[in-house]
Amino acid sequence: NNLPFIITRDPGGTKLAESLRSLILKVKNNINIEEEILMLMAARSHHINNVIQPALDKGKIVISDRFADSTFVYQGYVNKFGLKESINLHKKILNNFLPYRTFLFLLPSKEIIQRLKKRKKFNKYDKIDIHFHKKVISGYKKISKNNKRFININANLSENFIHRKIIKTIDKLI
Repeated sequence: NNLPFIITRDPGGTKLAESLRSLILKVKNNINIEEEILMLMAARSHHINNVIQPALDKGKIVISDRFADSTFVYQGYVNKFGLKESINLHKKILNNFLPYRTFLFLLPSKEIIQRLKKRKKFNKYDKIDIHFHKKVISGYKKISKNNKRFININANLSENFIHRKIIKTIDKLI
């Protein structure tokens, strides 16, 4: 298939959203969770309005590295803004704009830490802390349970196998 598509990331995807992303990931103690989640929502709103929705209107498939579910888990669940509260805020501010499918790459927390140790650059969420990652995994399991939007993928499998699984899933959708 030769389907039109774009690849983007969240938060990010526009100059403004990338600036907000950079600020969010660099600031450690000078921002509270309410401020952080509102900045994420602002970045996402700009991204949706200026990149994602125009691409969808042109019939393109949009592939985004992360989206609202990351906010629900990291800020809502792990950082205690509240899972329901973050989902409700997303519904109010962003009209519950969500992906049609979400590929959830699952790894044991020990493997996540091993992969993080290989990185050269870190942000405030790239913690080498097994308890943090267990909580993140728990948050993703909580939001994906009984939700048909999520496609769980064992991220320990080969890139080739994962790629084929994703393509097969997309082919079924079109």
